[in-house]
Amino acid sequence: MSLPLQSLDEITFEELIKEAKSLIPVYAPEWTNHNPSDPGITLVELFAWLCEMIIYRIDQIPEQNYLRFLNLLGIQLEEGEGLASGIRRGVQQLSECTRAVTVEDYELLAYRALMEKPGIREVFPDITARTICLSNRDMENNKSEDSEQFGHVSVILIVSTQNQLDLMKETYDIKQYVRQYLSERKVLTNRVHVVDPDYQDISINLQVSARDGKIADTVRNVIAQHIDPIVGGEDKKGWPLGRNLYKSDLYYLVEGIAGIDHVRHIELDAPSLKPYQLIKLKELNIEVEA
Repeated sequence: MSLPLQSLDEITFEELIKEAKSLIPVYAPEWTNHNPSDPGITLVELFAWLCEMIIYRIDQIPEQNYLRFLNLLGIQLEEGEGLASGIRRGVQQLSECTRAVTVEDYELLAYRALMEKPGIREVFPDITARTICLSNRDMENNKSEDSEQFGHVSVILIVSTQNQLDLMKETYDIKQYVRQYLSERKVLTNRVHVVDPDYQDISINLQVSARDGKIADTVRNVIAQHIDPIVGGEDKKGWPLGRNLYKSDLYYLVEGIAGIDHVRHIELDAPSLKPYQLIKLKELNIEVEA
């Protein structure tokens, strides 16, 4: 929200005339004709008109001032560019994240670095990603939960594409590029680590009651999408880090699918997650009974 502009003076032409006429009896009591036809009143109106123009100009910011303000931001108008366009660029530049200070900054800049890595869009046009930052953690050399590693920042890169085999060959280069990108923008005393996600396998055996036996594919897709580390979770922003999967989650999820009458039985083999781990579906068996 922009700050409201302060008006230095709001007196109008009519108010100036009224004030001037009120002072005539004080300084010129012999002046009794205050009609518009009087030459003195004409002069008063003329000076009031000039004064109103000066007051108007006092509240205006000259274009040269705007140019100087833009220069302070390091912005120069391009050839043929209007002042309004330059101001928009200046405001946009101020709102852009260019330095990594907070956890959100690291996540945003890591995602930007990944997506802007030269050639990555051409090789993996369907690439999707999620970045998670953990402060005071060295996930590269020490995953211990006993104590915090102050000054260390770990960024978890979760990348997905249809061509996962080729992506695995590029993983090391991608992490190195993102680490270098963040190192150039981090706080001087921070140490940045870029790591792969730590997955824990889960297995699910599911028995459901439904009329359509082909609904198993739908159930499989719904479960896989719900626990997806990039687009899963209740907010569709990725399965939360360290969040365990429970049978109650599956009951609620599956019985909400159109065509499912009810869930007969669920067997869930899912280890308890540590705060920096995610779940990965290893095996999913679905049995549909009428």
